[in-house]
Amino acid sequence: MQTELLYLKDCYLKEFNAKVLDSNAEQKWIELNKTAFYPEAGGQPTDKGKIEFQGKDSKVVLVKKRDGKILHFLEGEIPEKGTEVKALLDWNLRFKYMKMHSAQHLLSALILDQFGASTVGNQIQEEKSRMDFYPIRFEEETLKKLETEFNEIVEKELPVEIQFKSRETVLEEVDEKRRVLFSRLPEAIKEIRVIEIPGIDKCPCGGTHVKNTKEIGKIKILGRENKGKERDRVSFTLID
Repeated sequence: MQTELLYLKDCYLKEFNAKVLDSNAEQKWIELNKTAFYPEAGGQPTDKGKIEFQGKDSKVVLVKKRDGKILHFLEGEIPEKGTEVKALLDWNLRFKYMKMHSAQHLLSALILDQFGASTVGNQIQEEKSRMDFYPIRFEEETLKKLETEFNEIVEKELPVEIQFKSRETVLEEVDEKRRVLFSRLPEAIKEIRVIEIPGIDKCPCGGTHVKNTKEIGKIKILGRENKGKERDRVSFTLID
């Protein structure tokens, strides 16, 4: 039985009830039949929080994908297989990651459309994040202009939509620059989770996002670094 990934449809779920499918007291992990905790992947860090069971609670300090399973690593007592638990996310942390991830999509879209440069690396953090772009070399004035355009879109309060579409439908809908993002997915994936900011971007993604660009907050670009031939790294933070 595979873990049901609740965050794929509802990124705002803060707590949920679940059953322990498997546990390992020595390695301090449990596998649940469902979870709203995001396992670290794609530049987005793990969610954290806690589980409550039988009058006890243990901290969830790390969630990882391993051999097709979603493992929740705990500090504290490890519940046995079959135990019913209540899980609660560290919502403050999760929401920061949601804002950062949506910001990453928006900035990627602006740079792809205006300069044809793709995002070739990223790392989301609580207070600041970084993204690598190729092929491009940013000028200071270009970054200032991107910052202004980004913040104007934030103020428009555009929806950030989660959709599930067939591979064929998506490939017909997206422009050539974005088609490559979808075509890279394994052929076995027939239904694709798409994050769309109408009129701005459409991108395959398994991460967590806000519902509206206004929730992202305004971006402040902190600087750029040369990371190789025609590869620039841009770091940024968000301001409420």
